[in-house]
Amino acid sequence: MTPHHLHAVAAAWSLQAALAALQAAAMEAVADALAGDTGRRDISIPSQQFGRRHALGGHGDPTADHALGAWAPTRPDPCAEALGSILRELDRLAGHLPGAPGQDPATRIRQAIPGMRPHVAARTSQALRHLDRAARRHLHMPPDLAPLPGNPPCPACRLQMLQVHTADPTRTVVCTADCHCTGDTCPCGMPVRLEGAAHIWTSDRLTREAA
Repeated sequence: MTPHHLHAVAAAWSLQAALAALQAAAMEAVADALAGDTGRRDISIPSQQFGRRHALGGHGDPTADHALGAWAPTRPDPCAEALGSILRELDRLAGHLPGAPGQDPATRIRQAIPGMRPHVAARTSQALRHLDRAARRHLHMPPDLAPLPGNPPCPACRLQMLQVHTADPTRTVVCTADCHCTGDTCPCGMPVRLEGAAHIWTSDRLTREAA
């Protein structure tokens, strides 16, 4: 895959983790309301139709309609509102992609990324990162990044600012020094050198480069 594909996959996993946390916060609001604890949120719940018939990465998540239509709040819970808005946008993004009937849009998008053209993967990555930032902003949740153990230098810029995507099962690594590939002669060691692309490596590739 090109760097654009790797960035898009990492953004999809990051968003999935943020949506799970956002859903948990929204469900907490429902639990508080059912328990009669409305001191923190003024929510009334006329129905119990909060839920989804399919799962998001192993976590049950409400559809966009259910997220906003499960109750008629006088002061909407911000996490539920954000969740509904993000899910609607994901439904729109996934609308033209192949996938199993009833498959949640986040999974559909992630599974379709490897087959995308590079410029489409780049646009998808940008859209997913935008939604991920929106979800995390509501939760005051930090980005899905952690310092790379051992603090090695970037193969390209040599700065020690490499970080790993923790939600991505492949543990892709990026340079947070705004480091971009210069093309065929770039010392980055990415399998596909692509001028202008932000550097990203799979963890096994970076290990080989360091060796």
